[in-house]
Amino acid sequence: MTITLSGQITAGNIGSEFGRTYSSYMSMWNARNGRYGSINTYASERNPLNGVSKTNSGYAFSDWYGYNHRASIAQVRLKQQERYADADTRVIRYRYDGAYVTQAWQWGTTSLNPWFYMPQYQSFNVLFDNGISWGNPSHLTTRQIYSNQRGYFLNVRERASTFRFYDRLYAQSGEIFRIANIS
Repeated sequence: MTITLSGQITAGNIGSEFGRTYSSYMSMWNARNGRYGSINTYASERNPLNGVSKTNSGYAFSDWYGYNHRASIAQVRLKQQERYADADTRVIRYRYDGAYVTQAWQWGTTSLNPWFYMPQYQSFNVLFDNGISWGNPSHLTTRQIYSNQRGYFLNVRERASTFRFYDRLYAQSGEIFRIANIS
């Protein structure tokens, strides 16, 4: 279970995150340095080792806000198909604190499973490009953003030339996002 994002954190919360009994002795040094298990830096972006807004290099209780020892990586998949009009998709990724990570563009017909992986708490936005360089801009296009954990965020049929921007989807542990842009 993820450690709280605000409020008080106890030694028992941190120990429990490593699968230890809540009331058992917990040494901050042992927790921070992997004696209870390796820190999950791959799938839990909020962790005591990543150096973002840390007060004591991972040795303060507040450095553990949002840590999830059992988090698994999220993935974003893309299905893009051009038949009757141009279809382009852009994704920009951000860290949990809002800092820019990277962006990716896809042009043309493609199926990427996965397109990319991301840790819990990272976010992204999606731009379905309406700059139609070929084909019929009035042709109806299917645009979808779907999560295996939360269902549809977007599911529309609209003109290919319609500007569509979806802002800030935050990844949960093990979530799979499916983005479709089909003209």
